[in-house]
Amino acid sequence: MSRTIVIGAGYTGARLVAALTERGDEVIATRRRAALDVCGVDLTLPSTLADLFMAGDRVIVTAPPIDARGSGEQALVAAADRAGVARIVYVSTTGVYAPAAGAWVDEDFAIAPTTAAGHARVAAEAAIGAARASTVVVRAPGIYGPGRGVLARLRAGTYRVIGDGTTAVSRIHVDDLVAALLACADAAAPARVYNVADDDPCPSGELADAAAAALALPPPPRVPLAEVDPETAGMLTADRRITAARLKRDLGWAPRYPSWRTALAGGLSWC
Repeated sequence: MSRTIVIGAGYTGARLVAALTERGDEVIATRRRAALDVCGVDLTLPSTLADLFMAGDRVIVTAPPIDARGSGEQALVAAADRAGVARIVYVSTTGVYAPAAGAWVDEDFAIAPTTAAGHARVAAEAAIGAARASTVVVRAPGIYGPGRGVLARLRAGTYRVIGDGTTAVSRIHVDDLVAALLACADAAAPARVYNVADDDPCPSGELADAAAAALALPPPPRVPLAEVDPETAGMLTADRRITAARLKRDLGWAPRYPSWRTALAGGLSWC
């Protein structure tokens, strides 16, 4: 059985490590700082990648870019190529796509990010795509789940609706994202790029008001676009409806939480 190396055992990565461990896979988890059962790998220090990989390994990267040039991903690919890694799965963002004015966005939609974070992901994707190994880029929208998402921020009193709340936003539950990453790592011949998202993109204001009502809280404040930085405004008003049809068709993936409404009704998935 091949090993799986998870680069970036943070919110998504930690749940990925748990899923791999539960099914009996040999897995190595990494973070910038070493800890119990976690190897220290810092993409700003290519030397920390030395001797990490073996021939036939599968590498799943959930760590964000360290800069706008893709230098961290280039270092990772160089180390993976030297070792003969079999596959690299890279978690990117749907923020690489152009604003969509409410249209459905598939993997062939125009790449034209409006934020610095989106541009950094484009560079990272290019670096990963240059690997000799089989590579898969998984583009995810907003990730939510236990301790992360609208409900958590409403409870903390930090959630705001940017603009009038009418632009469409897609989402993905962290456990559905993990299932997609496993499918991409396991597939014999996956595509080079997959979107992952639930089936129910909706206006940000609609979700926020429903979540507040579920918590018996007043609706969160609306903040004019002019009062937030351009990076935040660009991220939250791109008005994209992300489709995961290719992922479903090719790999048989189906979300456990096809709608945020399903997750909200379950409650625990948002805690």
